[in-house]
Amino acid sequence: NSFSLYISIPFCPTRCSYCSFVSHSIANPNAKKLIPQYVEKLAREIEITGEYADKLGLKLESVYWGGGTPTAISADEIDFLSQTIIKSFDIEQCREYTVEAGRPDTVTKEKLSALRQNGVSRISINPQTFNNDVLNNIGRIHTAEKTIEAFDLARSMGFDNINMDLIAGLPGDTVDSFAASLSTAIYKRPENITVHTLALKRSSTLVTGGKYTTDNNLTAEMLEIAERQLSRNGYSPYYMYRQSRSLGNLENVGWCKEGFECIYNIFMMEECHTVLAAGAGAVTKLKQPSGPYIERIFNYKYPYEYISRFDVLMDRKTRISSFYESYKL
Repeated sequence: NSFSLYISIPFCPTRCSYCSFVSHSIANPNAKKLIPQYVEKLAREIEITGEYADKLGLKLESVYWGGGTPTAISADEIDFLSQTIIKSFDIEQCREYTVEAGRPDTVTKEKLSALRQNGVSRISINPQTFNNDVLNNIGRIHTAEKTIEAFDLARSMGFDNINMDLIAGLPGDTVDSFAASLSTAIYKRPENITVHTLALKRSSTLVTGGKYTTDNNLTAEMLEIAERQLSRNGYSPYYMYRQSRSLGNLENVGWCKEGFECIYNIFMMEECHTVLAAGAGAVTKLKQPSGPYIERIFNYKYPYEYISRFDVLMDRKTRISSFYESYKL
């Protein structure tokens, strides 16, 4: 009878060249103007999802905001959605509450304050690399120094469970440069460091532009360095998965200090309980109680479609109740 709650914020400051997610750059005025309507509809979906969870007696284990970049929206919008979650769910029993603040250029004192005041216990601040030339190659508009500044700000405000992502195999990166990025991340001592392998997704501009050449051996060497250095510095691997079209069919590994395993990541990898999801591109996964069967409810991918067809989507989500009813003893 347990579940996790996933909240989708499909907006980013800019689109990274390797990205294939349904995420819109708020640098585009047409995308940015959708945010107020999107937040309003998302809040309503959160309320409706909370009603289902309450009627079915489901216990909230973890909350995870992903995207996109959730901190791409304003501090007031973060606070509004956070308050909606608090009113709709019993978060007192929630074991972990994560919000991705992945793009350092979206991190402000006001946004971090809104997260802290509403019970968020874990955040991600993701450099991907600490090499400014590589950041420029992948379409990120922040610097490595901005990542360190955002991390230090979060620490100063009391966040004691922070994840950092790095990506092996980025265009223009070298083994030495990747090792230097890894050393910088380790020096900052985040509780989690997730090491991804670059995946060449067909819809990413990195692939559609046709300018990227691969070197699987170099990427493999980067991952070997990560394994050695993270192990030596008190991090242990606790989850692993592979993406399609990743360089050399290499893996993504989550590393953490003892006691800081992200339970949402484990739930997702193991598919051991229900995930109720809200927002554009989100997928609700209904897990059969005491059985292996999983049924999925797909939300509309794009924010404009999510907004315009919201009522149709809510009709689709009535399946949550009938799914659990069908497994009553």
